[in-house]
Order: sequence, then structure tokens, then C-alpha cells
Amino acid sequence: MGNVNRSLRGWANYFHYRNSSQAINKVRYHAEDRLRTHLLKRHKMKGRGAGLRLVPGVHLYRRHGLYKVPTRAGWNSAHTWA
Repeated sequence: MGNVNRSLRGWANYFHYRNSSQAINKVRYHAEDRLRTHLLKRHKMKGRGAGLRLVPGVHLYRRHGLYKVPTRAGWNSAHTWA
């Protein structure tokens, strides 16, 4: 989890600017999906639908310590001189 969290945090800090909310959401969803898939394989459970019920998003962040990528861009404007 340490390497995954470092990568997510670095990506979010580098690309977290004005119009990146859609990209940030895609990265967050991908990280959740990959961790969920890993846990399902690790515990030999089948079915993605069951995985969403058995391993909800809150579980990924609280129990497994996945870095929560911010869902909204942090800056209101990027590189403006106003």
C-alpha cells in the first residue's frame, strides 16, 4: 500500500489543477477497482458484483489505508494574472 499511496499522492499533487476533476475521478475509480480486484483474488472470491458488496469503498480507505485522491481540483484558476 505504501508504493500505491505514494504514486497516487504524487499524481494528485502534480495534476491537481483547475479542469482535472474528470481525470482525478477516473484515477480514483481505477485505484479502488484494482485494489478491490486484488483483494477478491487474494481471498479467492469470484464475481465483481459480489466484490462491490463485500469490499465497499469505505472499507478500502479505512481498513486498507488507500490514499483518498481528492475529487475536486484544488485551484480555482491555474496561472492567471488577475
